Amino acid sequence: MDPKGYEEYLILRRSVENLVLEYEKMVELTATMKDELSAVKQQLAEKNEEVKELQTRYERAKFSGAILGSGEDAVTAKKRVSELVREIDKCIALLDR
Repeated sequence: MDPKGYEEYLILRRSVENLVLEYEKMVELTATMKDELSAVKQQLAEKNEEVKELQTRYERAKFSGAILGSGEDAVTAKKRVSELVREIDKCIALLDR
């Protein structure tokens, strides 16, 4: 092998070694990012459940406050209770048939 060809071989070899090192770094980074993504998805799911629970509690508090209080919420709550009573009455009537 002539000196120029050997020099080109060494340059090419270093380039390949550098590419392999970069590839290994990227594989490691990808694994780390997948772990982080999984953790963030878990946190998001937990926060979504927390939001649902808080919404439910808010609606219950709003409803109970409306029954006890006055104003627009009270009127809405009374209408809803009346609707529920009518639905229950319809169900009872259907069961009696």
